Amino acid sequence: MEKKTTGKRRTEKLNVRDYITTAIMFVLIFIVFVAVGAPIGMTAVGNLFVFAACAVVWGTIFLLLYTKVSKKGVVFLVGLILAALQLVNFWGVSIFIVLGAILSELIWRKRSRRQFSTMLLCFTVQITFWYLGMTIPLIFLKDLYLAALPGYETLYSGVFDLVVGPMFFAGLFATVAGCIAGALLGKFLLKKHFHKAGIV
Repeated sequence: MEKKTTGKRRTEKLNVRDYITTAIMFVLIFIVFVAVGAPIGMTAVGNLFVFAACAVVWGTIFLLLYTKVSKKGVVFLVGLILAALQLVNFWGVSIFIVLGAILSELIWRKRSRRQFSTMLLCFTVQITFWYLGMTIPLIFLKDLYLAALPGYETLYSGVFDLVVGPMFFAGLFATVAGCIAGALLGKFLLKKHFHKAGIV
């Protein structure tokens, strides 16, 4: 009985292979952000829909990661990497990403990781909090936000004018919708992989 428990705990612990897999998936996430998100985010309006557009592509990457590394800690790890990278822009963004990572990890640990709905929730929470991190600090800490990104002052001043109105909710709704669409697309593309992993 003790041996079985020990073995189970070992399988729950992230190993070198898991870290490598997570790193590879994160590189893909970053490439999508640059290739898809950067062009869209060049305008104030487009900036609010960057995560919605990226999420459609990210869904497959995140689901593949969750399937390959179905262990405690992987969801939080992704959030920490995202938060660390955002520190070069503005710390307020990182705080929201970490909060999203914590909430996602709690969902990941409490629900069955073999359920598509769990993966969908974790993915949606992480990306939605990233969106909140890019917008809410701008509303309440505008001067600090713009000071941290002097090269984008004109752009983010325009974004500020939008997020203090209904466009904030339009961007939020679009982000959630993009996550759902991306997860469903990922499920379709990874159907055979899901079947082999016993995910429903």
